[in-house]
Amino acid sequence: MSAHNAPRVVAEDAEAAPSLPPGDGEWISGYGVMGLSFASGDYFALRSMTAASFGAGYRALWHRGPEGDWTVYSTSDPEHSCERYIGAACSHPSVRADIDLEWLDDQTLRVRVGDTLDWTVALRHTLVTRMMTAMGRAMPLWMWTSSVILALMGRIAGPMLGVGKVRLAGDMPNGQRFAAAPVRIWAVENSLATLAGRDLGAPQPLRAQARMGGFWLPQHGIFMRGFAHFDAFDPVRHISAAERQRELLEAAA
Repeated sequence: MSAHNAPRVVAEDAEAAPSLPPGDGEWISGYGVMGLSFASGDYFALRSMTAASFGAGYRALWHRGPEGDWTVYSTSDPEHSCERYIGAACSHPSVRADIDLEWLDDQTLRVRVGDTLDWTVALRHTLVTRMMTAMGRAMPLWMWTSSVILALMGRIAGPMLGVGKVRLAGDMPNGQRFAAAPVRIWAVENSLATLAGRDLGAPQPLRAQARMGGFWLPQHGIFMRGFAHFDAFDPVRHISAAERQRELLEAAA
């Protein structure tokens, strides 16, 4: 893998020059691990969004426990983080936390959330990820926001990558329509994680694929750099992340 195509360099470029596509609605852009599960039944997804149309960039770590309960750790409040779109699917209040990212080499990322999580991810290109990245980089913006094209791409990408169902457009748990554009992708070659000091074992697909509304989470790890488009928040049609957080806090009290 040439140095300028290494995931570390691509991620650092996103941090150094955050940008968003033009257009109406809401946009986020950045990089992260689309999702990865372990033998313990725990599932994690990392979002390092270097730019967002509704506020500053943020980092978020999604955790699904073995029983299927979701918690989001974030550097920002729910209205300005992933809970803006997925809060309705969460079982526990979101947790404000520092999320530290450290590149151990060009292809290995370490993720730490305080004393709670220590997660290392080793990445690599495969023939399929190289091909899909080349195609993604060549696609104009209008194709990345076309529901017809994204539907076709998702149905092709799932079997090619061996990650289960892939849907690049649909409805989020809070009600907004989404269009996801993982423009550059790499496969997760290996990963280690400890959660509250507990070793989670080797990466392993879940028995039943997890999803967040119409967004299906991959059964094998994928790292990406890209962007996503969402409907602008409408308090009549969409669930408020702040209100959902209050409900979860009251239930937990």
